[in-house]
Amino acid sequence: MTQTGGQTASMVEDPPDVDVRRAAQLLRSEYGLDAEVTELRSERDRNFLAEADGRRFVVKVSNTGDDAEQIAMECAAMDHVAAVDPGFPIPRVLTSVDGRAVVTVEAADGRTHLVRVMTVMPGQVADLTALPAWFATDFGSATARLTQALQGFGHPAAYRRLDWDPRIVTSLRAYADRLPQEHRREPMRRLLDRFEGLDAATRALPAAVLHGDVTLSNVLLEDGGITGVIDFGDMHHTARVAELAISLTSLLRESDDLWADAGRFLDGYQRVLPLEPAEVELIGELILARSAASVLISAWRAPLYPDNEEYLTSLVAGSWRILDLLAELDPAALANRFHRLCGTSRVASAQAADPTLLVRRQSALGGELSPLFYRQPLQVVRGDGAWIHTADGRRYLDAYNNVPVVGHAHPAVVQAVARQAAVLNLNSRYLHPNVVELAERLVASMPPGLDTCVFANSGSEANDLAWRMARVVTGRGGAVAADLSYHGVSEATAAFSTNTYPASARPAHVAVFQAPRDPRDDGMVAAREVRAARSALQSAGHDLALLAVDSVFSSAGILTPASSFMRGLQDETRASGGLFLADEVQAGFGRGGRNLWRFQDFGLTPDFVTLGKPMGNGHPVAALITRREIAEAFVEVDEYFSTFGGNPVSCVAALTVLDVVEQTGLVSRSGEIGALLKAGLESLVPDLPVRGQGLMVGVELPGAVDFAERLRDNGVLVGTTGPGGGVLKIRPPLIWDESHVERFLIGFQQALR
Repeated sequence: MTQTGGQTASMVEDPPDVDVRRAAQLLRSEYGLDAEVTELRSERDRNFLAEADGRRFVVKVSNTGDDAEQIAMECAAMDHVAAVDPGFPIPRVLTSVDGRAVVTVEAADGRTHLVRVMTVMPGQVADLTALPAWFATDFGSATARLTQALQGFGHPAAYRRLDWDPRIVTSLRAYADRLPQEHRREPMRRLLDRFEGLDAATRALPAAVLHGDVTLSNVLLEDGGITGVIDFGDMHHTARVAELAISLTSLLRESDDLWADAGRFLDGYQRVLPLEPAEVELIGELILARSAASVLISAWRAPLYPDNEEYLTSLVAGSWRILDLLAELDPAALANRFHRLCGTSRVASAQAADPTLLVRRQSALGGELSPLFYRQPLQVVRGDGAWIHTADGRRYLDAYNNVPVVGHAHPAVVQAVARQAAVLNLNSRYLHPNVVELAERLVASMPPGLDTCVFANSGSEANDLAWRMARVVTGRGGAVAADLSYHGVSEATAAFSTNTYPASARPAHVAVFQAPRDPRDDGMVAAREVRAARSALQSAGHDLALLAVDSVFSSAGILTPASSFMRGLQDETRASGGLFLADEVQAGFGRGGRNLWRFQDFGLTPDFVTLGKPMGNGHPVAALITRREIAEAFVEVDEYFSTFGGNPVSCVAALTVLDVVEQTGLVSRSGEIGALLKAGLESLVPDLPVRGQGLMVGVELPGAVDFAERLRDNGVLVGTTGPGGGVLKIRPPLIWDESHVERFLIGFQQALR
């Protein structure tokens, strides 16, 4: 675009000297239309409404300061939007009788102007009508939708300078001296100082060739919806957030409740096009800059065109209202308001080190009621694959957290969860394919007969439901678990989580079997243990309804039982009239390195299988898989419903975890990397027991708790388990490779010293 005295040429050139009569003549000669023509309001151009044969068109006569390439760009952009988003309501360009999208007209003063004729969109111009309650949200959605449609459009003419561009408002500094109210001039100068870095701040943000003026004067509405977006005359390449700010400023000028309307607009916008935190950081500044540009351009142009003063000053009052309200907030405070509206503040604000956090946590979370790992707790701020980052800038190898089974913040899971959350999330009493597909895939991975899947939010809930079903089906009330076991936090599952309380506090309806610490323990040993536990229950007035077993015996110190021992538990339980539960919450999803589920390694066919923790890679989702006849017997006398169990977001997280595990071969990798890890540990501590299989390994050593602290000092995170916490618990994400094993063994060796 040509420049005049540093200003856009179309801003200083007089509007076209074309009247209604001349416009009608042009329509007859170039388009073959005999139309009734009336003039429309405009600032730099001449616009007319033409009606012919029941059709309505806008005749747009461009300012001589507008370049032919820019006009061609507008026509091309409108064609692009019509092709990419055919349902989006924009005008269509009418071609002349000889097929041209743009024709010329000679004005009365001898200047030649470019002319386009476009279809008229229905509805009233938004700034000439009372805005309905729905408008702010729909306006935000329309702005985002047009921005999205233009993302793939490019044109050489787009790289031009526009005085209205909020990013370069400081170029209008000279007009601060022309503000009619003298008391406004110095505050405006100070505000312009605030915007000196605004253009540079937007350069790393998402950008495209955009409309540039999706404002109330260019939006049409009627019958409960937006019916048109018109006037592509301000198109230019700009930051996406600058386009947003232009639209939002236009809305806020007319708002009686600025922050509420801003929130509605941004809600609508982000339903179509989520914002980056760096974009949100600048929304407030760009709104202020656009408002400042409005009053400065008015101070410049209104005296030049007194006949058009009403139009040229129409934005001034609303712009000052925005400036008066927002400029009193410093940039950080203003950005914070918009971050809170957009939901982009919490993640960023949690990245900074906070020395008060521990005291605040102890006060609000009950102190030891919610204990932390390590004597000097870690303030974690970010996870990345196999690594955890803390607020002090350190990076730790995660060798403990099995919940992010495919790695912290796995991009596929993040993508799936975010996209589903942006579309729908509600309870599972509606039809939705996610819950059905997940259930089908889980059932297909189980032995024959395990054909029914029920979803919950945690392993505790899944185990709790198995207990309820077992009691109904067997008519009994006794539970059996290993002597050191963990199965959940509900009242029922905490009762048979025998590692959480002393033996003296064990409820009468719970009995234990001894975990198989001797690898020679076989099926006969297991059968004896079950019979002894059942006898204890019967002595207390109960009988065996459910035996629950964590097939890696994680809380007992990470054991690797013989297959015959596990089958002995199962078979004797069934022979005793009870039901058998394989708790795969810690052991499942390929951690054992042979099968997707650990119980399959032993050739078991449980009555119940429960899944949890890793299922959603950190998103709370769990499942119970059982036989149909058990479920049907249960629903005859009871029911189960979980508001969030099986919701679309949780299910898409779990589906994506299954995809990643299957597609990237994580089951076999767990076996290979686990074997490498175990061999490395055995070479470092040849005299100490190293137990486990796949990526669930335990090292029994004196002072294990202190050793875990030293490992932490050397950049490796592990847990402890077993009697007295005497076993290092190593269960990293399944994405570990040889380099992670090497890093772990280096840290382990350093801790040994």
